[in-house]
Amino acid sequence: MPSTDWDDKLEIRELLERYMRYNDDGALDRLVALFDEDAIYQVTGNVLRGHGDIREFLGRSGAFVDGRPSWTDPGELYKQPRSVHVSTNPIIDVEGDTATAESDFVVLSRDDDGRARIDLVGRYRDRLRRDAGGRWLITKRTGLSVARPGKAGTDDEWQRALGRMNDTERAKLT
Repeated sequence: MPSTDWDDKLEIRELLERYMRYNDDGALDRLVALFDEDAIYQVTGNVLRGHGDIREFLGRSGAFVDGRPSWTDPGELYKQPRSVHVSTNPIIDVEGDTATAESDFVVLSRDDDGRARIDLVGRYRDRLRRDAGGRWLITKRTGLSVARPGKAGTDDEWQRALGRMNDTERAKLT
């Protein structure tokens, strides 16, 4: 395997990790910038298309806003994150200017007593592309949950969500 494959894999891994960190930080602008302009984002039974839909979906909760400070900004070092998204076991395959990645994740947050609790466990399946500037972007991110109703080895969880779409819409997502 040429060394450039490893460079690409490292850049993609960095992108996946930034997604998790920006999610924890509620950094809407930085998180959305990791996606291609017309990306498909499929999470929690929702299918979103493009920056506008992703921005509106994430912004709805009020936890995500533009311009959030980074921990490296003055006064931010000791502030506790709202959650911790842990990504692990990435399998990244690169083919020229496109790639796929599959990684497991756990999301933890703080309960009312200040103790960590598991909110979500699952797997992300990503498709990526390298843009003209050489930067990797997510073109499609699908989240599969272990903590939602569904049976292992089936697509029950997503069939409920996709069942609300017509055949043409569903075909665009696969």
